[in-house]
Amino acid sequence: MRSRVAVLAVIALLLATGASVANPGGEGDADRDYTCGGSCHGDPALSSPSDGTVTVTTDPLAFSGTATAVHVTVSGMSLSGNRLLGVFLLGSANGNDDHPDDHGWSILQDPNGGTRNYVEVVVPPSDSVTLTWVMLAPEQIGIQTLLVEIHHGSSPNSNNWAFSALTRGYVVDIQSVPENLPSFAFDWAPETRVTGDDSPTVIRTRNTTSVSVQWMLEGEWVPHDAEVTGEGDEWHAMLPATIGDTRIQYQVTTSNGDFSIVQPWLTVATEPAPFDGEIWGARMQSLAFGLLVMAFLLSLQARLSPWEGRPELDHTGEVEEAEAPPEPPGLESADDYWSRLVSSEENPGWLWDPVEEEWVADPDNPPEGDE
Repeated sequence: MRSRVAVLAVIALLLATGASVANPGGEGDADRDYTCGGSCHGDPALSSPSDGTVTVTTDPLAFSGTATAVHVTVSGMSLSGNRLLGVFLLGSANGNDDHPDDHGWSILQDPNGGTRNYVEVVVPPSDSVTLTWVMLAPEQIGIQTLLVEIHHGSSPNSNNWAFSALTRGYVVDIQSVPENLPSFAFDWAPETRVTGDDSPTVIRTRNTTSVSVQWMLEGEWVPHDAEVTGEGDEWHAMLPATIGDTRIQYQVTTSNGDFSIVQPWLTVATEPAPFDGEIWGARMQSLAFGLLVMAFLLSLQARLSPWEGRPELDHTGEVEEAEAPPEPPGLESADDYWSRLVSSEENPGWLWDPVEEEWVADPDNPPEGDE
């Protein structure tokens, strides 16, 4: 019974390790609509109005297919112990098809370096954080609306509610792009590099004859010029490698004979180096570890289990063997051995061995009480 329990416990641990996707500290960056369902407490019965202040800053005019930045500043909200804040950038609040992509926008980069419309950040002790999305404006001419929603916890929060707030709609007028306006290619997005990678950053453009790039570390004030090579629609900018939590920001200026456009600041998106191994190797290692744990538990059970029900051990043979007359030492014959023993009247039943200097029981006249 105990062996079965041990085996089931090990199997449960192995399955839990591979199948667990729970994230009690948040849901992670993702593409989400206005009401993202129970996964982030979108149900009004499980939420309450936020006490935070949300400010959105964006250019009210954008040219079709060109890059524009949307800055979101959130401050003054009550937070839970982990100070986690979730922020949505939305194209509508209908409950479905709310992603900016559904309205023609293309997210070049979110505040965390990805391309998601929902991101999670840890708010610093100043209780204020500014997030920036860089997007390509829709190709369709006309009026577009952008909204921002926030989600966060609170402490104390006995009801485990989510606190949320939705801003008003911010109108952006999308106009026809002037002829030969230099800009990013509509299908281009910043690359994600592996930590330590210093390979060139590829930038694809249109209507561009020259490109210049400036970069700086996050928190710096003075930018540095990057070396740029290339021509036509593809350019290569030499940016330093990112190491650890270091973040590098860079700004691209696209130019031709008629225009020079300074694009919004972007962040070099980095990720840890991929795991160097195969999935089956990892699974076999997990199986070996599980078998090792089972072997340990089974050996521990054998040592700690009670002695009830085990047969009694009979040591009579060992006692009789111990009381038998000793065998003659060495290689001498039995006659020589017994001939050298000397009897004693003071110790009847015993013979003295002058060589070994010890008393030996006389087999022909055993001491009294011996059989």
